[in-house]
Amino acid sequence: MNHYYLKSNVQIEPLFNQWHAHPYLIQPATAAMYLVNAHLSTINSYVQMPMAHAAALKNPDLIGGPFIDFDGKRVDEVKALKAYSEQEFECHITLANDIKKLYELLNEKAKGKPLTELYEEIPASIKKFVELVYDMEYQPSFRLIENLLYKSEYYKKDAQTLSLTLINSDHRPFILSTPRLDDEHMLQLPIDFSSELVDELMRLKTEPQTLEYIMERFDIKPEKEEVLKTLLTEEPHKITKRYDGEGVRARYFGHACVLLESKDAAVLTDPLISYKYDTDLPRYTYEDLPEVIDYVVITHTHHDHIVIETLLQLREKIKNIIVPRAGIGSLEDPSMKLILQNIGFKNVFEIDEMETISTEGLEITGVPFFGEHCDLDIRSKSTYHLNFNGNTFLVAADSNSLNPEVYKQVHEVLGDIDTFFVGLECTGAPMSWAYGPLFPKEIDRDLDQIRRSNGSDYEAVMEMVDIFAFKQVYLYAMGAEPWLNYFMALQHKHENASEQASEQVIAACESRNIASERLYATKEMVFASEEVVFN
Repeated sequence: MNHYYLKSNVQIEPLFNQWHAHPYLIQPATAAMYLVNAHLSTINSYVQMPMAHAAALKNPDLIGGPFIDFDGKRVDEVKALKAYSEQEFECHITLANDIKKLYELLNEKAKGKPLTELYEEIPASIKKFVELVYDMEYQPSFRLIENLLYKSEYYKKDAQTLSLTLINSDHRPFILSTPRLDDEHMLQLPIDFSSELVDELMRLKTEPQTLEYIMERFDIKPEKEEVLKTLLTEEPHKITKRYDGEGVRARYFGHACVLLESKDAAVLTDPLISYKYDTDLPRYTYEDLPEVIDYVVITHTHHDHIVIETLLQLREKIKNIIVPRAGIGSLEDPSMKLILQNIGFKNVFEIDEMETISTEGLEITGVPFFGEHCDLDIRSKSTYHLNFNGNTFLVAADSNSLNPEVYKQVHEVLGDIDTFFVGLECTGAPMSWAYGPLFPKEIDRDLDQIRRSNGSDYEAVMEMVDIFAFKQVYLYAMGAEPWLNYFMALQHKHENASEQASEQVIAACESRNIASERLYATKEMVFASEEVVFN
């Protein structure tokens, strides 16, 4: 009897109520706000003006906006999703509206006097999950008790599914503004993300099974058997052995994802991995990861850094995940630890700023992360200092050295650092792009345009070079790889600004005899104690 593997180009996309599942669709309160302020809002617009959406998406600068990409078609199916959402998620709609009412209540009545009497006026759906508070300037707010939300009716595991399709090229439509509707080439599995079936599905990449077993185990209907067959192969996948050489080997997987390996430990940063298919642009894929990843470190909650699609496929490989310590239960700053634990991850550890986790041959220290969050009070963000037996790295992702004095103090603790990985995001997305659905009111347009998620520019990178005396500076391509546009929807003028800043950084570093490069698609480097070897 034939045994089959899952093909290496099977795209396994996690969905929440047919929308791509990013972190804000896991935490129940943020999911409710996204449902009302993003999903239903976009659906209502589409069913009223489908051709306007089609016309808007012909403009490259509007890709990434609130436009459904069905070319003005499938209106009846979108209407059906609207009706289903309004019926099945009625309690979430109420929750989102009650959160808005809670903001209004605090703005109108919390003027510095005791908040005790206001508890009676908290809307019913949110009352079970909040504490009312003031800050030291008498500004009112509320604290969400997130763990209770996950243990309530608002955490809908049955809304989570996996969508399996073949991907054969770098082109993939932008994912955040268009729901996934079933089609003849798609296999949808009603599996919640914490289920052991997720891990068993991923094991099909290395442990083949019979067609009959797969059909039965994953409850695949007979009418989808032919679709399933297109996703399977009898050819085994490549197995990558763990690095056992001298020093530290770094492999760049694209965007902010770097695999750092020594004899003692393997660390993967902000996992975001390409599928494997025929392409003229070389890159590392899932098959180039070792069988065990000792630590995954995640820098912040943006959807291109905590990528649930990638993480679920790696869950059985990952021994430990390190995430930044969460804030105080604010809506805009959900706990990454709780998000990951509730989708089935074990050994998730929060790390505070300047706190260190040690294991044999490796120390991981949380380093402050400034910027890129539109000046919102978001605590769950961290860069990481990695020390492999004296070979040191600072993995900074999208951080910006807004306050160099802090990093000078960090230098007093950590000393000089050998290698710097950082992204250049000179002009980030407006505040509404990631956070708009979480606001109780529409964001003022002028503020939206100036409070952007800006990361580092030339000046910010060189400030860090001055402080830490790096020997090597590597700049992320920041979504420039063609297989990532489904996430980033980059506007060319912003990409060009990053390229120009990269050239400035590289030239300035070379003038100081510092090795520097803008990474793109793939790169392998081996860091010994005194030299870097490029492969």
